[in-house]
Amino acid sequence: MTTTGKRRIVALCAVGALAASASACSSGSGDKKDNTAKPSAKTASVIIGSVADSKGPAAEVPGAKKGGVAGVLNRTGFSHLDPGRAYVSNLMTVDELVTRRLTTYKIEGDKTTLVGDLATDPGTTTDGGKTWKYTLKDGLKYEDGSPIVAADVKYGVERTFFKAWNEGPTWIQTWLAGTDNYFDTYPGPFDGAELGNDKIEVPDAKTIIFHLTSPQADFPFAAAMGTTAPMPKSKETKEGIDTKPFASGAYKISSHEPDKQLILDRNPNWDPNTDAVRHQYVDSFKLEMGIPAATQFQRLTAAAGSDASAFTLNERPDANFAQQIATDPALKNRVTDGVGPFTNRWDINNLRITDVNVRKAMLTAFPRQSARLAEGGPMSGDFATTIASPTQLGYAPYKSLFDGLPPDGDQAKAKQMLEAAGKVGQKVVLCITTTKVQQERALPIMDMLGKAGFQMERKEIPDKEYYDTIGMVDTPCDLYWASWAADWPTGSTVYTPVYDSRQVKDKLPNYSKYKNPAVDAEIDRILKISDPNAQAVEWMKLDEKIMQDVPSIPYTYMRHRLVYGPQIGGAALNIYGAINLNNVFIK
Repeated sequence: MTTTGKRRIVALCAVGALAASASACSSGSGDKKDNTAKPSAKTASVIIGSVADSKGPAAEVPGAKKGGVAGVLNRTGFSHLDPGRAYVSNLMTVDELVTRRLTTYKIEGDKTTLVGDLATDPGTTTDGGKTWKYTLKDGLKYEDGSPIVAADVKYGVERTFFKAWNEGPTWIQTWLAGTDNYFDTYPGPFDGAELGNDKIEVPDAKTIIFHLTSPQADFPFAAAMGTTAPMPKSKETKEGIDTKPFASGAYKISSHEPDKQLILDRNPNWDPNTDAVRHQYVDSFKLEMGIPAATQFQRLTAAAGSDASAFTLNERPDANFAQQIATDPALKNRVTDGVGPFTNRWDINNLRITDVNVRKAMLTAFPRQSARLAEGGPMSGDFATTIASPTQLGYAPYKSLFDGLPPDGDQAKAKQMLEAAGKVGQKVVLCITTTKVQQERALPIMDMLGKAGFQMERKEIPDKEYYDTIGMVDTPCDLYWASWAADWPTGSTVYTPVYDSRQVKDKLPNYSKYKNPAVDAEIDRILKISDPNAQAVEWMKLDEKIMQDVPSIPYTYMRHRLVYGPQIGGAALNIYGAINLNNVFIK
């Protein structure tokens, strides 16, 4: 999953329970002094919940009360609110308040439990994970009071087969079809076609059964994504759903002015007794879009008027605000802090920069320290040396190409590498958004890579269009920031979507366009390992193998510091590194 700056801070297991933890690497940099403590990266304890865990209502948040309007500041508009197409952290955060799915995550302190959301439990299998059965809870209703039935969940899944809508998660579609080209096996429901009972069976209004082409012990985790959000055929508006999905959650969309404002009001037909995670504390959420990061921080620091009861959805501090947090105890007390599952990186377009030695020179010259200063120095996260996040099961650092390099790279060495490759003057198009942080980060990158012998060009992309642009196979970009976190914290949801050759298609998240058949074969082999701990070891070996080709430049292990107004209660991070909207209240 992608972040706007898309994921989950839970560890897995296959039909059982597993816990893991790992400490984040020290940055070892010479950045400005950071007086704040650095939280260790830790994978939360995760269990697969029971029927009892899945029952509502959700436990009350201490001190919570009802009423008021919570303001939510967001840098961009929402490119996709169709739950089947949303695959970015801020989009998924909003979607999960508005639409439900078969399973979801209950976060209680350091404990995360996968529970049934629409379903009575996280799912049952009797054949080792090839068939998964779900029973819907009683009393489930949409915003108009009509009942949610199993056929709606099936239709919701069918919609995600439509080829033009492949921006979202594709796990379930792929597992049902037995191929990454799932859309070639079934085009979606819009011409009247349905998936047969050999794929999805709906014997009655409350039962849905998935028949996969191979065992998938992780299916309950995939069922927590927007792919399983229910959708009645009668409410289908196709592209209209992308701006105003039909609500099954605690809140509904009352109005949406794209790129300007989104108003969420209580859904009067949502029943808390059916929901183990959501609350309806505030009367409304007023989401303002297009608010630059610096403006967000200024408003929330001043906390004047309605901004006292507002918060940033997922915007991390820039350098100036990070320093304010470090020196102002009162402000520090209203800022979240945690190392999440995202590894930030700079992807290199492997279809345009085809020489591995050129890519190695780019990594060698890359000024990670100066770039990181634009987003607050060490407070934004420790330097990364791996594709894997420290929250990934089995995370283990290895000898990397960064070993021995200064924090700001070695431009002289990089130039020697270019000379040896005969590529001095290699053109590199650096693509950035129009945000302040990206603009400031670009300056040292352009400068230092230029000194190393690259011919640098800069291309700006509107913030809202950024991921769609870098996601195109024929993108005009050569170097661009990206971020990824596992949809559940094992390598299966990292290397498969991000570095598998079969994912080099328009709008899919292999943004580096990396192709290596040997890596594809290893991914297939590792996915067949049933023991998650043994599998984790192999993922880290693959991590090292991929990095020998330098498809990307690892950058930071993201730290999530999000500010909220003094009248906001219940503010905490969700599984995507954004503010958990389920528990927010006005003091």
